[in-house]
Amino acid sequence: MEKTLLKDKDWASIDGQLCLVTDFTPMAKVENGSVVAMSADTPYASVRLRCERSAEDITGFISHKTDFAMLWAAFKQRTAVRGTRVEVYPPEELNSASLGDNEEVWLVWTRKNYRGAVRLFGSFLPRLVVMVSRKGAFELTLDRTGRIRPELKGEARAMATLPLVTWTPEVMRQ
Repeated sequence: MEKTLLKDKDWASIDGQLCLVTDFTPMAKVENGSVVAMSADTPYASVRLRCERSAEDITGFISHKTDFAMLWAAFKQRTAVRGTRVEVYPPEELNSASLGDNEEVWLVWTRKNYRGAVRLFGSFLPRLVVMVSRKGAFELTLDRTGRIRPELKGEARAMATLPLVTWTPEVMRQ
């Protein structure tokens, strides 16, 4: 049975977990830096997820503009997203290409990482941190036994799991 995440109370079941986005289905688009929705009653997108502590398939619906814009930037066009901080590793110019065959997208949904008094407005704030990593890095990150890519040790293993690009809402701590 597939789990569906629509409202915050549904998403709370994966709060703070690292998730691999296996499918991104936009139901809106970004034009000139602005999110354009199909209608006011439709989510901006759906995502299929594999999360670190869940064995079941998960489908989540994206209903915040900034969350959608970060996913759009990860999958469709690498750009800065208004209201977010973008970290690029290695530190270089943000590549404007779409998701490459050798890359994968991760997300973390959370309500616990807001700065200061902004927490009082939590129901209106973005919830996602979105990352692009090298393909296979999600499995490598979760591998506690060292069976995946055993040739990677120490710092080399840690470097192989680092995200290439991370979008974090400005209202969240780094």
